[in-house]
Order: sequence, then structure tokens, then C-alpha cells
Amino acid sequence: MKKFLTAIILVSLLLQMAACGTQSGSPDTSGTDGTTTPAPETTSYLETLSNKTFNGETLTIILQHQTAQPNVPPEEQTGEVVDDALFNRDRTVEERLGIEIEYVAYDDRGKVRTDVQTAITAGDSTYDLIITSMAGGLNTLAPQGYLLDLNIVPALSLDSEWWSQSCHKNLTFNGKQYITSGPISLAYYYAPCVIAFNQRITDEYQIPDLYEMVIDGSWTLEQFGQITKNVAKDLNNDGSMTQDDFFAFACDELTGQAFIIGCGGSQTEVGEDGNPTLVMNSAKNIDILDKIISVVADDSMRLLTENVKISDMNVPAQFKTWHFKNAQTMLMGYNMSGIIAYLRDMEDDYGIIPMPKLNENQEEYLTYGSPWGPIGVAVPVTCSTERAEMVGTAMEMMAYLSYTTVGPQMFNITLKEKVSRDENSKAMMDIIYEDIIFDLNGIHNFGGSGGLLRSCAIGAKENFSSQYASLLSKAEEELQTLLDQYYSIVE
Repeated sequence: MKKFLTAIILVSLLLQMAACGTQSGSPDTSGTDGTTTPAPETTSYLETLSNKTFNGETLTIILQHQTAQPNVPPEEQTGEVVDDALFNRDRTVEERLGIEIEYVAYDDRGKVRTDVQTAITAGDSTYDLIITSMAGGLNTLAPQGYLLDLNIVPALSLDSEWWSQSCHKNLTFNGKQYITSGPISLAYYYAPCVIAFNQRITDEYQIPDLYEMVIDGSWTLEQFGQITKNVAKDLNNDGSMTQDDFFAFACDELTGQAFIIGCGGSQTEVGEDGNPTLVMNSAKNIDILDKIISVVADDSMRLLTENVKISDMNVPAQFKTWHFKNAQTMLMGYNMSGIIAYLRDMEDDYGIIPMPKLNENQEEYLTYGSPWGPIGVAVPVTCSTERAEMVGTAMEMMAYLSYTTVGPQMFNITLKEKVSRDENSKAMMDIIYEDIIFDLNGIHNFGGSGGLLRSCAIGAKENFSSQYASLLSKAEEELQTLLDQYYSIVE
């Protein structure tokens, strides 16, 4: 995804230009009653996509939809600006193309995957579009030939801002791309891995202004190590740190991969033959891993939330965020889905910042996106050439409208107003959503290598180099099998 801040600026400019008949952006949400003022109609780009209608055909979307990571619009307007923007997006596409949009929604990605496999195996072309997780979902469907190469779907502009550029770069094989992501899935905005901090506690410990560090480029691993020293407390004086004590930092294992990506590390790189190759044991990546371990993998200050159990809770994300929400840790590494879902009623004010850079020489903050949420987008291989024009045009319209109307509402209202709690934290959102990186091995976990890396980064496991060496052969074999599967697909 290209720079998200640019999109917000673009939307503002488009609104100013609306009177001249140009494209328009997000609805005016300045009303105090929480209602949405209808936006001027977005016209120019949509009109370039298709001049034909499709005679009442139905676009059927099978997808994963959860309360904590929603994707399906409401059946009618609700007055909630994001819901209404989604609702209006679909109505605009339906009216312009003369189609109906129908959703088949499950909260279980396994159910989505199984239904898609069953339908395609039977030659059933009921489903036109799939939205589900990349890991544990599309990553199994694509190499088995269940998905269509998106490059041959008419109207799709996969190099545009409204489609994930990380997917375009990292998930293209032999010139073909079967999986993408982007704002067409509302859950895309729930994917980034970030660090939240309790503002009251950082003030009490006289921690330097974290926002200023981010803005001046000094938010680095070294600074992370400095501010988490001498913060944790053994509250019950039993001589050991358990979940009943106070920690400087809490995180789950996904945060390990976020640290790696945030510091400019990589798990795969494109080799001379144009194919991805595993590079986790390169000198550069081992140096990055060692530096992360030196400041994160400390049981006396860091709580591994994978091991936390809260007796009266059943949802893992709830007890992963429980310590932070209840002021028993100063910092927390987690993805935005948990923050949006579980911290809105947190009593203390909190801030949100990107993952730290490796050092100040690193130019940009880099944001890792969790591939486990319902953010992956694909087209079943059963989509016929005749039907592909309707499917591709509808997808492009939905993606474009999601980027120009739904995204700004999600970004400005839900994320900036309901989640972030001050102006500085809102500025952090612009940095975090500048790009979201999806990693090939983070999606496929070849030979368990991705899981090993993220566990070692946060100290859940040790001796990465020796363990990686023992599984490298298997990991390389699985990667080669994946490539062989992709290259054998005939469409």
C-alpha cells in the first residue's frame, strides 16, 4: 500500500474540487450528532471502469466476518460512519453496474476454506470473490490451483494505492499473483502490529516523550531497551515474575515478527533466478535478531501473553490485552484488532506508536501486518472469462471506494477518535498506515522457520541459529514445493 497519509490529503483536496465536477472523497463527519452527511458522488475514475451494466447479475462474496474484525456491511444505514460508508459503497457499485452484492459470511476461516474447496472441486461457480485470512486460508488455496491469476481479471489495477503493494511485490510467482489485500476488506485496518503505551505510567516513570522520539526518528531498539529498564516490579515479593506482577512490556509471539520487519529484517528475498529464497540466517538478519533479543528477551521485564490465562475469559485476545488494560504493564506489543476491540473502555489514557527502528540510520518506520485476520482477497478459478469482466469491475470499484470513502472514515473516526486519545497519537496513525508489510514466510511458515524466528525474537525460544540449521532443509523443501505447485498451475 502506498503512502496512506497521501490518501488522506488527496481526499481533502478532492472534496474541495467537488464543485468542479471532479472526484470526491470522504463524507463530511463534522456533525455533532454522529450522523453522516452524504458525500458528493465519486465519478471520474468509476466512469472509466465500465460503461456497461450486467443485467441484475449477483456478485457472491464468501468471506470471513468477525465482530472483532468485521467485513460485511449492515443491511441498512445505522448512523455509524464506517458502517454507512460500507453500505453506501455497495449501493454505489450495485447501481453503477446493475448488479446485486450478496455475502456468504462465516466467522471461521476454516469453514470459508472448506466451502471454497468443495465448490471448486465440484465445478460450482457460485462464489465470485473470496475474502479470508492469508495464513490458514488463501495460502493453501492458491498453490493448489483453486484461485485465478488476478493479473488476467479485467479492470484490476493491482499497482494502485487501493491494492496492497506489499502483496503485489511479495506474492507474485512466475508473473502471476493469486492473492492480494487492501481496504476492500475492512479488516485490513485491523492488521498492523504496533506498540501501545500507558500514558499515566510512562509519566510516572518519567519516560521521555515517545511521540517526539517517533517524529524525530530516534525511536529505536536502543531506546526501547532504555525505557523498559528498571520498570518491572515483583508485586508479591515471591522472587519470581509471574502474570500477577507488573511488567515493563507485554507481547505475543506475532510481535516477534513485527520487531524483525520493523528493523528492516526479511525472511525471504528474491534470488538471481527470480524466485524467493530463505535468508533468515544471513549476517544482516542474524545481527538484527541478536539486537532484538538483547532488549526484548528478558523474563524479568517482559510478559509473554501467549502463556497468560484469565479464568473468567474465553477469548485469547482478551487475556493477551488484559494486563495492559488493567495497568499491569507499561507497554504492549499487539495488532490493531485487539487494541480496537478490547481497549476502548480502558480507564487510563494510552498512546499508540510504530515498532522501533533498528537505529537512526534507518529511514522509515516499517509496519508488519498480521496475515491471520480476514484480509486476503482472491477470485476462484471457476470464474469464467465471460463473468470475469463483471467480477473485476466490481472488485476495482469496491476497492477504490473503500480507499477513498470507507478508509478515511475508518482512519479518521474509528482509529483516530475512538482508539487514539490525543492529537499526537493520531499523527502516529499516519506513520503506521503508511504501508503494511505482508511477509511470504509469515504467511507460509516454511518448515516452522517463521514460527521459530518470531519465538526467538521475544525470548520464547533460544538458540535460533542451531535450531534453524536443523530445519532449514525442510523449510527449503517446502518453499520449493510451493514454487513447483505455482509453476504447475495451468489456467
